[in-house]
Amino acid sequence: MPAFWFQPYERSLIGGAERLVPVGASHWRARLTVDMPGHWTWRVEGLDPTGWWTTRPHWLRVAATDAPGFVRRSAHDDRYLVYDDGSPYFAIGENLGWYDARGTFAYEQWLGELATAGGNFARLWMPSWAFGLEWSDTGLGDYTDRLDRAWQLDTVFSEAEARGVRVELALLNHGAFSTAFNSEWAANPYNAANGGPLATPSEFFTNATAKRLFKQRLRYIVARWGGSPSLLAWEFWNEVDLTDGFDGPIVAAWHREMSRYVRSIDPYDHLISSSTAFFFNEVNLWTSGGLDFAPVHFYSQSGGAPLLPNFFATIPDLTAFRRDQAPLPVLFAELGVDSRGPAETLASDPDGIGLHDGLWAGLVSGGFGTAIPWWWDNVIHPDWPRYQPLFSSLERITRMVQFDREAFELSMPAVSGSVPQVAARAIIGSRTALVWVKDQRFQWTTPVASQVDGATLTIDLGAGRWCGHWFDTWAPTALDPVRVRGGVRQLPVPSFSRDLALRLRRCD
Repeated sequence: MPAFWFQPYERSLIGGAERLVPVGASHWRARLTVDMPGHWTWRVEGLDPTGWWTTRPHWLRVAATDAPGFVRRSAHDDRYLVYDDGSPYFAIGENLGWYDARGTFAYEQWLGELATAGGNFARLWMPSWAFGLEWSDTGLGDYTDRLDRAWQLDTVFSEAEARGVRVELALLNHGAFSTAFNSEWAANPYNAANGGPLATPSEFFTNATAKRLFKQRLRYIVARWGGSPSLLAWEFWNEVDLTDGFDGPIVAAWHREMSRYVRSIDPYDHLISSSTAFFFNEVNLWTSGGLDFAPVHFYSQSGGAPLLPNFFATIPDLTAFRRDQAPLPVLFAELGVDSRGPAETLASDPDGIGLHDGLWAGLVSGGFGTAIPWWWDNVIHPDWPRYQPLFSSLERITRMVQFDREAFELSMPAVSGSVPQVAARAIIGSRTALVWVKDQRFQWTTPVASQVDGATLTIDLGAGRWCGHWFDTWAPTALDPVRVRGGVRQLPVPSFSRDLALRLRRCD
């Protein structure tokens, strides 16, 4: 395990803003998580101007624990993830990219609320304005002046671990290497105008000095946070296709090189990913980039008419599209009704219908999680009583479902009745069936709910007896119970408005 340079801090909240004060001297640290109980030995090795040295072995006794371990791709169904102990991991969560003025205190609120609602996933960035280690105030290759940012990220990982939340950590954001999208290139220390090695942002993917410096940063990141079981995955880029001069094959080759390097220094073999802004970019990244899963990002509008606003159809369709590009697990890692900002989002969808539909469409899409919403800090958590039940209802219906052992098949069961716009999507496995029934007249673009009576769901179940409940998807509430034998069955749908869900389990 590589070691890292560490400075301890104390934090306080003064006038709504976090204040950090260094405490004690800087020093080297190493972090590790062992994967089995027993007696272990450890030693420190180092290189200094006098040469290579090593300490004598030290003993460490490790007790047994019921912790599930790290998250991996399943060996049984390559669409899904599991913990080391074989228990299922289905991601329910949100983007929590960076903090507000409260710094790490903000994450106490956000992670606490998410975990209480049953959430288990958060996606964080390392941008210049938050957890980034290297920027114009540091220069390249020396993170001493940003050890406070690293300490903040330590604190967030500790909060996540205490609450059972797994973190996907995005290491680079597109704006740092773009002159067109959220541009920060003028302040980037890699920019030759600031003494860096690059005349243009696109050279980051080919310049030998830039690659060496980024590998150095990767080594520090792996050393400091690689030992955390709360780390689900390294994400090299947020939306790499928004960088200047994007060239798919060159960028895929960069990902292959960096993936090999990370795997050579990360003894825990964490999952590795990266992301693009446009769902049709970039097939080389998914087929030859050395990645473990493929995210999808989608916002329906950024000005003008909404694109593909019916998330009931859009999210399963784009998940299938990504899956067809390469046989990787898929996560719908960013979703929003409007990319421009929280004000536009709230104006278009004040009731959170798009967020709700994204969560449920993710469940029945064949991905390994819900769609993961954006605008956490200025839409979701300021109005948490509205959004909390949406996460809780998902957690309740997915509780104890062994996703990778069910051999789930995607299905669109027929729904008959007086309202032809009512439709269903489902994943049906050997012992579990999860069904989402929606009146497609009710959308974030047309938020008028109507009563639906007398509908019938036709579903094809495996042999045996099945039992379960209909569920309210807007609150963690079980509705009518269901008992039925396997085969093709017609089930009466309870009267509803908007949508509802059905969970069936083999009960024989």
